[in-house]
Amino acid sequence: MNQDYNPPTTLPPERAPEKIQPEYEEIDLMDYVKVILKRKRSIWAVFLAAVIAAGVFSCVTPKFYKIDTSLEIGRITGQVTEAPFEVVEPPQQLVEKINNGIYGWFPGIKVSNPTNTNLITIEAISKEPQKTKKILEEINELILAEHNNKINSQKNLLEKEIEELQEKIDFLISKGQETAILQLEINNLQRQKEALQPTQVIREPTISEKPVKPKPVLNIVIAAVLGIFIGIFLAFFQEWWEKAKKS
Repeated sequence: MNQDYNPPTTLPPERAPEKIQPEYEEIDLMDYVKVILKRKRSIWAVFLAAVIAAGVFSCVTPKFYKIDTSLEIGRITGQVTEAPFEVVEPPQQLVEKINNGIYGWFPGIKVSNPTNTNLITIEAISKEPQKTKKILEEINELILAEHNNKINSQKNLLEKEIEELQEKIDFLISKGQETAILQLEINNLQRQKEALQPTQVIREPTISEKPVKPKPVLNIVIAAVLGIFIGIFLAFFQEWWEKAKKS
């Protein structure tokens, strides 16, 4: 047997590396409270300055009022052979005409058409409410005049058709012939004529009782919140600056 043979040495098992626990710095909330209490005068000063500035701004800024008006588009008959009634003008078409300045170019005017209605709402925000009110009145007058022309034209057309049918009936009566069908047509035209509905202003241009801008309470609340946050930020910055100078 070979005396020089050395059996393999068993190596000890490798030890798993120890997990290094992260060192967390303890955050003491009392330190923050102490800084806030120490700098409370500065924080209050910033807070009051922001509130006062917001109040002054709200008082100095020109007041804007809301002026609005509403119209209901009238109904007009179509051709006798078609659906009996339709609106004088499609609401969306009228909205586009107002927005495109067909009735005059007036900046800041907002026009809308509530879904599934024949209503048109026109509103504006202005610091000259009386002037803007007159502008909306002029728009209403132009729209009413245009729509009334269409209504009157259709009314005249129906009256002419009724008159022609009545002449035929008179002629047939003189000949002793039946006129029931023609009389039904006249009755139908009469119903169409009676159902004509002109465009109406259902809400005259009205100025809001209170200004919509500025909003003093909202401005002051926002300024107060911002003032608190800015004051606290400046307090901590000042504390850090003093410590940095000492070190």
